[in-house]
Amino acid sequence: MKTSKWRLLIALFLAFALLAASCGDDDETTTEPTGDDSGDDSGDDMAEDDMAEDDMAEDDMAEMSLPGEGTTVQMARGNWAETNFQNTVIQKLLGELGYDVPTPEEIAPATFFPALAQGDFDLWGSTWPLNHDPLQAGELPEGGIIADHVSNIGTMMSSGALQGVLVDIASVEQFGFSTLNELLDNPEAVAHFDSDGNGRADLNGCDDGWGCQKVMNDTIAQNGWDDRIEQISATHSALFAESQASFDSGGPVLQYVWTPTAFVGKLVPGRDVLWLALAPGSTLEGQDGVSNVGDACTADPCITMFTPSDIVVSANNDWLEANPAAKVLLEGFVMNPVDVAVVAVAIDAGADSQEDINAAADDWIAANRDVLDPLIEAALAAA
Repeated sequence: MKTSKWRLLIALFLAFALLAASCGDDDETTTEPTGDDSGDDSGDDMAEDDMAEDDMAEDDMAEMSLPGEGTTVQMARGNWAETNFQNTVIQKLLGELGYDVPTPEEIAPATFFPALAQGDFDLWGSTWPLNHDPLQAGELPEGGIIADHVSNIGTMMSSGALQGVLVDIASVEQFGFSTLNELLDNPEAVAHFDSDGNGRADLNGCDDGWGCQKVMNDTIAQNGWDDRIEQISATHSALFAESQASFDSGGPVLQYVWTPTAFVGKLVPGRDVLWLALAPGSTLEGQDGVSNVGDACTADPCITMFTPSDIVVSANNDWLEANPAAKVLLEGFVMNPVDVAVVAVAIDAGADSQEDINAAADDWIAANRDVLDPLIEAALAAA
């Protein structure tokens, strides 16, 4: 719904409120006709004055500004393709509150959170708390820690992020391991996944600056596996393409992936690959949650190195305090991870321009107006 429409709705609401109040007075006091035909038109004059005042009031209300008018919001988004969709939706909803929101800037999490704390950005919708909490614990140059200046707000996608390492089924059957621990205890299995001959299995992992990169490296270090496995960090899509090419030629796969994403539609868990479990007690603190993936895992329970995570909005605390309408919007904003996955598949198929993302966001907003309209109304009331 466009800004002008919301301004009109506000004006009409207030106009009806004023009309109801005046009607209440009329109901209590009834004036009988006097029968005087003297031609006194003072009543008509009063009516005309009232109409003129009503017209002025409506004009004034029509000019009432939305809470965000005159305010520019500096948004960012994570530097992975799928997150562009939910951030574009947030951008458009903030626009319905009157905010001017330029296209969010693409940035890595490790760079974003210090900038958010320092006020260079106001928010993004790309936070995975379990991955990004360690990044928020970092220190700022002027002192203090990032987490003192930023907040995770709302629950945009509840347990929407499943993460872990995929391994090809053929390798599991060949070497008979059910956990990463068992794989790394088998020198022949390690050599099987060692593509560069340095004596360590190659795990195609995360981009530099992503929270998952730190989680996997810290897990490897905590278990003393540094001499048997190493994470390869580069552009994730390129690493995945490398793993897919290996699979297609009958070679091994040891590949980090997350959901919602189109990647699990290419190497399908349970058909081509399995989620590679860790033995209990091998994960970092807080990362021991079980992923409910049924038979698509090498072990039961399926502990994938990552507890399934919410996906949420993070915002600068000062900005939240200064923008109560936006805060209410972000606190109540939710999306279905399946909707994001559907768009991810379209992005992977080539619908990846900003125009495509804008169109997908417009379609999603239109399809969810029954939920979004009351949320917008609550946000307007908070202002």
